[in-house]
Order: sequence, then structure tokens, then C-alpha cells
Amino acid sequence: MSGFAAFCVRMISALFSVIFIPLYGVTYGLDAISIADRTDVSRTNIVGIGAYFRSQGITCDEDSNLYFSSKTTLIKTEADGRTLLDGNFSAIPEELSENYGIKHIGGISWYNGRIYAGMEDSKVWDYPIVGVFGADTLELEEYYIMDSETISRGLPWVAVNPDNGYLYCTDHSKQPTKILVYDTAGEMELVKEVPLSMEVPSIQGAEFYGGQLYAATNDDTQAIYRIDVESGNVEKFLDRNLTGGEGEGMTFMDTGGGTELVAIDMGVIFVNAFVRHYSVEQ
Repeated sequence: MSGFAAFCVRMISALFSVIFIPLYGVTYGLDAISIADRTDVSRTNIVGIGAYFRSQGITCDEDSNLYFSSKTTLIKTEADGRTLLDGNFSAIPEELSENYGIKHIGGISWYNGRIYAGMEDSKVWDYPIVGVFGADTLELEEYYIMDSETISRGLPWVAVNPDNGYLYCTDHSKQPTKILVYDTAGEMELVKEVPLSMEVPSIQGAEFYGGQLYAATNDDTQAIYRIDVESGNVEKFLDRNLTGGEGEGMTFMDTGGGTELVAIDMGVIFVNAFVRHYSVEQ
């Protein structure tokens, strides 16, 4: 089945769910489940078209509002992941779609009042682009066309380190062996490459916490890895062990009483999405 045909099937299924299932699910408290010394404390089940809007990346601002990306949209919600505050339902401007064939928004990262997004001409790989959106408007403010020789297979995710303003990314290589680092303060110039101590497969999204980069994957256990961006050392942080679903992006949220890792995943037939919260032990 072609990518476009698969998309149509998913959207038809999503619309079917809108008719027969309430648009938003409810939050279910879970029994304490220890996963790599962290606890999955709750999950929110989003069904219907709402799942599509939460199907790629996630990030969090300083007020604990959440932002979600799909292939073509950006939305902003309250900390519950359900209550919609704002949305840009056509977030790829014609300038990018017509001139560069951009048709996919991937992982996102909030930094200093702006949303940084990996954008790509999916499956063509000629134009990896970093899009910069205003967090207040969700409109594209500027973009950077990256070097397609350095980033040779699209740009599925980006993460900005709040400590230095550097943007970190990889391309769609199945087994990436290095992280690329760019300076957001200038013209997105390449600062360095960080070789990894082990390959981190199928990265879907990433975020910084405590100076470390945490990368959510769709590998065999939908694991989240912790990466020291100075040494390149990689270790597994937790296994999500989703039952047939697809692991997507992740972020960190200050709850006032502690920090939670918030990760999203798509259900088996892509008509629902889960927003899962894990407590982070200090």
C-alpha cells in the first residue's frame, strides 16, 4: 500500500471513530508499574481525529502547556494533553510545500518561546528543514534549509538544549551512529558531530533534562535512551513495551510537585493515541 493510500485509510478510520466514539478519551490512573526505576503514573487515550493531531512530536513550555505535531499540524493543549488551547491545522506554508516539497512535520522542541520542528520532503530527502514556529501563534516564523549531504535522509526530529541553545538531530538512518549539533543563535551552523557509544535505532523525538538528551524510539521495545551529548555515551532509560503500537515523541513536564516524562504513542490501527506520564525519580 502506498504512503498516500495508507494515510487515506487511517484518516477514514479516524473519521469513523469520530462518529462512533467520543472525540477525546478520559484519563485512566494505572497501577504503579516500575519500568527502569520509573513509574507509569497515568495515561490519556485520545481517539478519532484528535489522535491524528497527536501522532508525531510533543514538547512542553515553561508553563506546562503541551504542544503536539502531526504530519501537517501543530496544536497546543493544557497539561492534561486534551484541553485544546490553540491549533494550526495547516502548519506547512505553501512556500515550503510548493518550492521544496515539504509534507511532513516530525519531532518538535520548545525553546525560548518558539517551537523548533524537523520538517522534510518525506521519502525524497532533498530538503531537510528546521522550521521555527511562534509558540503563541503556532505560525512559521522562519526556516533553515539544512545540508542534504550531512543530513541525507530527512529530518525526523530535533531537540534544543536550553543550557546552550544548540539544536541536536539525526536523520532517518535506521541505526544512527552520531548526533549532529547546530547553533540556533546564528544561521543554524553546524557546531560539531557527537559519535555515539552505541546505535540508537528509529528515534522519533527527543528532549533535554538535567543536561542529558533523552531520545524516544520505535525500536523493538519502544525504548527511551539517555545520551550524554558531551561524551556520546548511550544507555537505555526505560522500555515502553507497547503492545503493537508505534512509539512517538516525548518531553518533560514540571508538575509543581516533581517532574514527569510525557511520551506519546499511536494505537495498533492508528485511530487512537496515548499520552503517557512517567514519574522521574530525582
